[in-house]
Amino acid sequence: MRDTQPPITSDEEYRGYQAGRDKLTKVVEEREARLIDALATGDAKRIEAMRFDLLQVLRHRQGIIDAIREYEQRQPAQSA
Repeated sequence: MRDTQPPITSDEEYRGYQAGRDKLTKVVEEREARLIDALATGDAKRIEAMRFDLLQVLRHRQGIIDAIREYEQRQPAQSA
């Protein structure tokens, strides 16, 4: 259950995907905090809304992570 992202075709796109992943990681942390706050209230509707919001961001972030991994696996090994 993840969003599929277009394949990365250049180093510039790769850096953009990395920046997107980092930005979404911060959003995930914010959404997690909101969910924890909602859990403390016991408001079932609010809890479900926060779960849905968190899930959407996690799906998008995972799609970016998958695209980054695929790109990294396609790159030739760098010589030291």
